[in-house]
Amino acid sequence: MSLTKTVAQIAPGDHACAVVDSDEQHWEVAAGYVSAGLIQREKVVYFDGERTVEPLLRRLREADVDVDRAVDTGQLVVLPPDTAESSRERAAEAVRNQVRESIEDALRQGYHAVRLTDEPAAAGRSPAHRLGELDRMIHEVVRDRPVTMLCQYDRRYWSSSDLHQLGELHPVEVIAPALYDDGLLRVTRKAPFSTRVCGEIDFSNRDLVRRMIDDELERALRATRGSGEVAVHLESLRFADVTAVAEFVQAADGFPASHRLVLYGVQPSVRRLLDRCGAAFSPQLEIRDRPSR
Repeated sequence: MSLTKTVAQIAPGDHACAVVDSDEQHWEVAAGYVSAGLIQREKVVYFDGERTVEPLLRRLREADVDVDRAVDTGQLVVLPPDTAESSRERAAEAVRNQVRESIEDALRQGYHAVRLTDEPAAAGRSPAHRLGELDRMIHEVVRDRPVTMLCQYDRRYWSSSDLHQLGELHPVEVIAPALYDDGLLRVTRKAPFSTRVCGEIDFSNRDLVRRMIDDELERALRATRGSGEVAVHLESLRFADVTAVAEFVQAADGFPASHRLVLYGVQPSVRRLLDRCGAAFSPQLEIRDRPSR
C-alpha cells in the first residue's frame, strides 16, 4: 500500500505517483512539484508531452517563480515532445539508460539532487503492463540516489484496474484535494478562510463563487481568532465573464464591518471587469497583489 502525501510533503528520494482528474489539477500538482525542486536548488527535468508545457510555465510564473532564469541557467530542463515521445516508444532498457545519464549529468554539474517528472501518461500510448515494466526498471536506477520522481496518470484515460496496478508500483501516492473541480474551474483551500480559484468561470459554475465566499465568511464569523480577512487568490483565474465577476462585488457588499473580502493576484482583464462592477465603491472589498511567499 502506498503512503499518501501532498505535493508539499514529497521528500527527496520519493518515487511518487499522482492520478489527476483534470488539466487544472495536473498543472497544480506539476507546478508545486517543480517549484519545490527549484527552491531547494535541485536539478529539475520535465518531459513535455502532447498538452505542451506552456500552461505549466504560466502556472509557475503565476506563483512568482522566475522560470526564465531557471531555464537559462539549466536548473530546469524541459525535454520537447518529440524527445519525450521517442523515449516512450523505445525499449525500457534504453529509457532507463537515458534516465541514468540525465541523473549523472546533473550530479556532475554540481547539483545535490535531481527531480524528474513528465506529462500525465494516457492509456493507449503505452499499456499499463509496459509502463509497469519501465517503472520498475527506473526505480532500480534511482534507488539509493538523490533522485525524486513523480509519475502522473490521467484518470480520464485509464481503467480502475490499470490505475490500481500502476499505483502499486509507487511507494508514495500524491493527493491534491479540491473543494471543487469540474474540469474547467478548480477551487482549492490554501489556508483557513483562504481559497485559490483556477481556470475559468462561466455560466455553468458562476453560482459556486458566491456560495464559496458565503461559506468562508460563515466559517470566519464562527472562528474565535482571525484577522477578519476572507481571501480569494485569483492568480490562475484565466477567464471570468462580467456576471461572474459581479458575484465577488455583491458578496463583499454582504460582509459585516468586522470582515472584508480580499482578492489577491487579480489579472488585468478581471480587474477591468471588477472596476466596471463598482469594486471601488464596495468598502468591504480589497484588491491586492499576491502576498509575499
